[in-house]
Amino acid sequence: MSRHRSSRKKSSTKHYPRTARLNALLQQVVAEHLERLDDERLPFITVTGTEIDNDLNRCDVFISTLENDPDADEEILSILSEQRIPLQSAIAQQVKLRKTPEVVIQFDPSVRAGARIDSILASLDLTGEESESDSADPGVQDPDTDSEPDDVTFE
Repeated sequence: MSRHRSSRKKSSTKHYPRTARLNALLQQVVAEHLERLDDERLPFITVTGTEIDNDLNRCDVFISTLENDPDADEEILSILSEQRIPLQSAIAQQVKLRKTPEVVIQFDPSVRAGARIDSILASLDLTGEESESDSADPGVQDPDTDSEPDDVTFE
């Protein structure tokens, strides 16, 4: 009787305690390395998180900045992509792993989504006061705009 091995995904959404510890450690190492960079082209950058695959081959680094300019984002990613090899070297020196994971730096989509939600909420009128037209009951007609004549008599 032969058994067939099922194909496994490279990365799983399942988080293990070891990968959680590695994610926290990698976030700290990456943040310290980026803090030591002396490049005036880089604005204030925050490392919002890291996510390492279960096979420890790839590490996604999520960053955010205070700027909301897509052109600046492209420039920041190109500058940081130049720093990928020194960053991986710093990870290899500070984190004891058999193989250093490949680092992929990208912007954190949750920060942008949160900022978008905040701007939408700010544009809404949330003062709690209703305008005069909103407070009127749509089923009740205003007596000043009555369409029937006032001299109606019933017999």
